[in-house]
Amino acid sequence: MNIIEMNKLQNESGEIIMDANQLAFTIPIDGKMFQTAERFSQQEKNKQKSRVAYLNTLAILAIDFYCQCIGIKTEPSKSHGLDNIASSLMNTASLFIKDKGLIECRPVLPKEKFCEIPSEVLSERIGYMVVEIDEGNRQAKILGFVESVENEILPLNKLNSLRSFLLYLHQLQSVSVVKVSTNKVDIVDASVNQISEGIVKLSKWFEGLLDGGWEAELAVAKDLAISPVDETEKRESGAAKFIHLQHPSEPVLLILRQTQVNQDEVEIVLRLYPASESIFLLDGIKMTLLDEEDKPIPQLEKQSKANNWLQLRFKGNVGDEFSLKISLGEDSILEKFII
Repeated sequence: MNIIEMNKLQNESGEIIMDANQLAFTIPIDGKMFQTAERFSQQEKNKQKSRVAYLNTLAILAIDFYCQCIGIKTEPSKSHGLDNIASSLMNTASLFIKDKGLIECRPVLPKEKFCEIPSEVLSERIGYMVVEIDEGNRQAKILGFVESVENEILPLNKLNSLRSFLLYLHQLQSVSVVKVSTNKVDIVDASVNQISEGIVKLSKWFEGLLDGGWEAELAVAKDLAISPVDETEKRESGAAKFIHLQHPSEPVLLILRQTQVNQDEVEIVLRLYPASESIFLLDGIKMTLLDEEDKPIPQLEKQSKANNWLQLRFKGNVGDEFSLKISLGEDSILEKFII
């Protein structure tokens, strides 16, 4: 599913089924999902194990669908719950999130108050998500998330919201997440190694090497019907990345294009676009360029007010470090770069 479609998930009658309060996320279970679950369940001769495999598979497919909708990359080939051998040996429903690790997707039935966490998945997971499987209405509702569990019984009223899940994923990235509150700035702790790994080395882009969640600019821009940054005859490269702030249903797309002016100097263009169906960025979203000491550069700051996109353009020398802060209200994301 294209990211544009993320806030228009519909059932067969056309009804929008994403919960307005963002505390849960309901999706339709289509025929293909049922067929996949049935295929895995038929590999178990024991009737009880077959039922477990069936529900586990539906839970994984629901979480994978949700991740696709909000631009989180998954790798089903590394997911234990979709591995014939692993799923036959363990009661596991693990989905592998790229560059992060395994998240356990636990199914529950409607009206249940607790979720069972098998002993074999109490560790080596980056988190646990609970999915209510409603076969009668052909729906799966993602109820919430916890980072860790201490025993095999998880009360559903202890679940955190999906917004907490998104913030947690940002914390797992090698990028600093800044939370601004009244008269106070709290920075998520990161080790020296994490900060070092979190600096995007732009020189590698000229060699076609992208990391840290960045994707080829032309491919992403084409999917979103966005005009790419104008190309020149000089050596240049560009990439795009989806950014999620406090509005999971309205992500933004950050595009960075660099052009080599001469051997030592590079021109950088940063653009921010809406990545939902809206043609305008949310009012108040801001781009601020920071120097190597993380101090804002006043002349390189733009804030949206009925804008289709925002842009910052500047030049730097090879070896220069800078950061881009994207903020909306109390939430901020900090992306670090070295030219």
